[in-house]
Amino acid sequence: MEAQSKLQYEIQLLDTICRGLQETLNVDKIIHIVLTGLTAGASLGFSRAAIFFISESGFIGEGRGIGPYDHNEAGKIWAELTDSSVTLEEMFENSHRRTLESQRFPVEIKTMKLEIAKLPPESPLKKVIFNNEIVVLRDSERFTVPEEFHWFVRHATEVVIAPIVISGKVSAIIFADNAFHYKHITPETISFLSIVLNQAGLALANAFAYETVKRNLEQLRQLNEQLRKTQEELLACERFAAAGRISTYLAHEIRNPLVTIGGFARQILEICKDKKIDPRISRNARIIVNEVRRLELVLNNLLRFSFKQPAKKQLIHLQSFLNELMEVLSINIEERQVKFSVEIPENIYVYADRIQLSEVFYNLIHNAIDSVKPGGSIVIKAGQHNKQVWIEISDTGNGIPEDVMKHLFKPFFTTKPHGMGLGLHLVKMIVEENHGGTIDVVSQLNTGTRIRFTIPEKEEHEKEENPSH
Repeated sequence: MEAQSKLQYEIQLLDTICRGLQETLNVDKIIHIVLTGLTAGASLGFSRAAIFFISESGFIGEGRGIGPYDHNEAGKIWAELTDSSVTLEEMFENSHRRTLESQRFPVEIKTMKLEIAKLPPESPLKKVIFNNEIVVLRDSERFTVPEEFHWFVRHATEVVIAPIVISGKVSAIIFADNAFHYKHITPETISFLSIVLNQAGLALANAFAYETVKRNLEQLRQLNEQLRKTQEELLACERFAAAGRISTYLAHEIRNPLVTIGGFARQILEICKDKKIDPRISRNARIIVNEVRRLELVLNNLLRFSFKQPAKKQLIHLQSFLNELMEVLSINIEERQVKFSVEIPENIYVYADRIQLSEVFYNLIHNAIDSVKPGGSIVIKAGQHNKQVWIEISDTGNGIPEDVMKHLFKPFFTTKPHGMGLGLHLVKMIVEENHGGTIDVVSQLNTGTRIRFTIPEKEEHEKEENPSH
C-alpha cells in the first residue's frame, strides 16, 4: 500500500474509531471498538489484540481479546473478512462482538490473571504500568513476558504492550501482535496506537464515571424509598399512639352511655312484642339497637387495635353462631334489600374466641352490605379441609380496584368517607395472629368479591369441652 493511501486509510480508521468511542458510554462496547479497530486492517500490522484491566488489589485480569488462535483459524477469519461486505461500523455492533468473543483466542484471554507484585523487576509489564511507556518486543524479547503469556507471543515475531491511562492512572494494558502475517510494526503504527489508546482512556473514564453516577442514583433511589417507608412507619406509629389515646378516651366516655342507650332500646323492643304499639316505634328501636352495636364495633376495633388481647378459644357451633349474628344484622340487610343466604353444614364447629370471631364476621359482612346494590346477594359458605375450617363470604357488589387491593389490610387505609381503616386490619390480625389461620381475597370490578378465611380445627386433647351454641 502506498504511503499516501496508507495514511488516508489510517486517518479514516482513526476517525471511525473515535466517533464510535464518542457515541457510547458502555464499557463493553468501548473495549470492543478499540480491539476491533486495532485489528481491522492488515496495514496496521496487528492481527490480534487483548486488553487487561489492573485491579485496585494489584492484579492484571478481566481480559478481553479479538483475533485468531492459530494458523488455521487465522486463514478462516481473514478469508471470511475478505469475502464479507461488513463495514467497520457494523463490526462495532453487539451482534458481531458476541460472534468474535466466542472464538478460542478471546476465551483463553479471559482466563488469564497475574499478580503485579510477583513480576520480576525487569518485566516489560512493569515498565508499561509504572513508567507509562509503550514497549515493543521483537524476536526473543517476546519471551521476557510472564510465562502465562508465552502461548500468546509464540505465534508472533513482534508484540506491542501499551498502557491505557484512565482518570490519570494506568488502569489497563493492551497487548497487540503481528501473529501469522508477521508484518513489521512500524513507528507510525505505534503512533497510531498511542492516539487510539488516549481516546480509549478518555472514553473509559467517561463510561466508568457514568456507571458510578448510575450506581449512586440507584442507591439514592433506594435510600429515598427506604426513607419513604420509614416516614410511613413513623406516621403509622403516630397514628397508633393517637388511636391508643382515643380508644382510652372512648372506653371511659362513650362505652357507658352506649350500654345505657342500647339497654333502653332493647327494653322498648321487648315492650313492642307484647303490646300493640305503632310499628314505627318498634322499627326505630331496632335501628337504635343496630346503630349502638355498630358503634360498639368501632369502639371494639379501636380497643383491639390498641391493646392486643390473646384469644380465649372455645368450641363454637358455626351455624347457630351465624343465626344469632343474622338477627343483629337483619335490619341492615332488609334496608339494603340484599338477598342473604347461609350455606353451612350442621356438623361444623370452629375453635375460636367468640367475641373476636364476631368482629371478623361483623366487619366482613358490613363491608359486603356496603358494596352490594339493592337486589344483589351475599352468600356465606363453610366447609372442612385438611384439619381446617374454611369460611367464605362472597357478594355481587362493586368489587375492589387493583390499586386498593394491595393496601387492603393496612391499618388506617380506607376508601370510606367515615371509615377509620381498622376493620380489615383487625380481621387479618384476628384470623392469622390470634387463630393461626389464613385469609385470601379475590375481587373483580363490577362483579363482586369473595373473601375466604380459615381457622384450624380444635386439637384432640381439647375436644372434651362443651361446644358453645
